[in-house]
Amino acid sequence: MAAERSGGALMKSSNLLWCLLLMIGLLSILPFFLLHGQPEIFPPPQFSADAPSLKDRYINSKVAINATNAQFPADAPSLTERYINSKIAINATNAAAKSRSSSALLHPGTVIRDDISFPFCQAWSSSDATNRTLSPFDDWHARHPNWIVTNETEDMFCVEPYCEKGSNSYPCLNDRRSKLINDYWTYYNNQFKSSCDKVHYRSMWSSGWSADFLNAQEGLIDAANNFHAPLVMSAPWHYAAIKKDSSHRTCSNADLTCYFLPYHSCGNLDDVCGFTPREFGIPIDKCNGTHVKRITTSKMIEQVEIWTERGFNAYQFLTRKQLWLRRAVFDFKRTFRMKHGPESDCSVIHVRRADIIMHDKHARKYYPIADYVNLIPMEKLNDPNHTIFLLTDDANAVKEAHEFYPHLRWKYIDRPRHKGSSGGWENQTPSLNPALELIVLMAIFDLVQDCSSFVHGHSGLSDYIWTHMAANAGNKRVTRLRVDEQKQVFDEKYLHSEEELAKFLEEKRASKE
Repeated sequence: MAAERSGGALMKSSNLLWCLLLMIGLLSILPFFLLHGQPEIFPPPQFSADAPSLKDRYINSKVAINATNAQFPADAPSLTERYINSKIAINATNAAAKSRSSSALLHPGTVIRDDISFPFCQAWSSSDATNRTLSPFDDWHARHPNWIVTNETEDMFCVEPYCEKGSNSYPCLNDRRSKLINDYWTYYNNQFKSSCDKVHYRSMWSSGWSADFLNAQEGLIDAANNFHAPLVMSAPWHYAAIKKDSSHRTCSNADLTCYFLPYHSCGNLDDVCGFTPREFGIPIDKCNGTHVKRITTSKMIEQVEIWTERGFNAYQFLTRKQLWLRRAVFDFKRTFRMKHGPESDCSVIHVRRADIIMHDKHARKYYPIADYVNLIPMEKLNDPNHTIFLLTDDANAVKEAHEFYPHLRWKYIDRPRHKGSSGGWENQTPSLNPALELIVLMAIFDLVQDCSSFVHGHSGLSDYIWTHMAANAGNKRVTRLRVDEQKQVFDEKYLHSEEELAKFLEEKRASKE
């Protein structure tokens, strides 16, 4: 018995010694992590011999996402729950990827190999939003149109290939995205692989978001299907420079490439046109003096509108964000959501006013906020957690909403706005900051996807807002309601609609006294 006790004591002493040595070892490496944090991870030349296959890596990451979706249904009513769900899926996927290979996370500024074929993430921070130049990732992403950004978090964003031609590693998972990627390849091959000796040259209208992109969408489709020559849009663009005097340029070219990935390989307008236009409204026939043959057309082609699949895919190709814009939009959305907090559901109201009364016989009416609110289902209005996301170009509309419906939960973007028609004709930059205006729009297209109903009047921008909501609704049911449904939309009698609305609101105020 004494021997057993002696042996037991010796074993305990040995165990204590091993525990002590282990603690000393852990303490010896702790200062490294405190000083250096997580080590920078760069892609190795190849996977280690015992690494799972690319197909296994892909299936494993999908299993993690599917398991999370099964645990948290897509139709969960709370925005907070939806946010937590997406974070869980992202964290599970990233954790699985990191455990399988050290190539999961790239350092900012890493030059990405063209032959990379596995999903990866890249670290980023808010400082990336201030560097308005093409990053190495942008240069790579512009030449790999089938790679989709799948996740964005505070510390990283992740991408993965989709429908890789000639490869079975990443099978297409649904028809809509397959068609999107196939269209991307069509546009990419025409825009980047065709000769620049001739181009399909179009004037950038600088009229409004929907008009501008309808023209660009049609041009991209026309160039690929009919001309087999790259599309090149003229400059400047009023979302990249102030329309009145071409000032406050986001970049020197003042065109789409200030914000979005290059959409052709024919150089800047100096190379295509012989000069870079510095004023709005330069006619196409003034673009001469180079060896480039410029093809123009005035014939409208069908199915290019944003609500058609072909039009929406063309629009998405043209608006693939540069890294700086992607981060700026991410930060804007995060700040907005932190300010307004979680919600059980929301409705979007788009009140388009400003210059709509200046279209002569095609003038449109200034509808009161009441007409929009009355279309929202009563069960939503009676829900104390229901929020109304007010989108408007009129500062008076924000005041009107709070004055006449103080009991409703309103949220809106705090930004400069015109008051009624004070901005004049086609003035989309009340802030005198074109970059801010574009960041706000791109954020809106994402933020409205949190909501389940949309109330608006006749507006091309409303069509783009609705398309973003409907295309990303998943299993959620979304509803669209028109404030001018079965009413006369255009009439010259609406030229005085602004004054009539002001009189109507004054009468309502007097009746409450």
